[in-house]
Amino acid sequence: MADTEPLTSEQVSTLFDILTHHETYSEIEDFKSPHAIDNYGPPFQDDKKPSTPILQSLLSRFVLRLPSLRDITPDFWKVRVHNIVQELSAAELSESYDKGVLGIRKTLATAISALIEYPARALLAGIPKDEEALKSKSYDKTNPDDVLQAWHDFLQQLVYGNLFDTLYKKAAETDNLKDHGELTQAAHEFVIVK
Repeated sequence: MADTEPLTSEQVSTLFDILTHHETYSEIEDFKSPHAIDNYGPPFQDDKKPSTPILQSLLSRFVLRLPSLRDITPDFWKVRVHNIVQELSAAELSESYDKGVLGIRKTLATAISALIEYPARALLAGIPKDEEALKSKSYDKTNPDDVLQAWHDFLQQLVYGNLFDTLYKKAAETDNLKDHGELTQAAHEFVIVK
């Protein structure tokens, strides 16, 4: 066997991103089967071991702890949400390439996994605290460097600041993105571009 050099930190980070993307997409894609939700585990089935570790971790650590969702009855998940997911899985959505473009099912799976893989990476690897990111700043949404910095600061303030509470309160007041702070608007630009 030839000697191999250990991976650099940049290579490890890239490999982590690739593996997280692959696993997240795979877990989302599994839901094309109407019976995928039957093997999901809690809160849909109490006696099943989760078949989707990333999705299950995000659901149990974040979604189920939200103030408006933590007190919902188990039947809500086991009946209502279970049925909705099952019906979406059974829907006649195109999966093939239609006229040279991705089908609806593949497009949705790609979009959903792209959104989920960022919090999944943060959940799995953590986010080292950056005190500078917690300071109030101004962002130019037309400047790619500012948009990238806004995303970094957004994550920092979600994890180490009180941004989650601020977003929750503002979302209850309005559904207009322009009513949110500059940081949220710039971070939204990152999500759209990415």
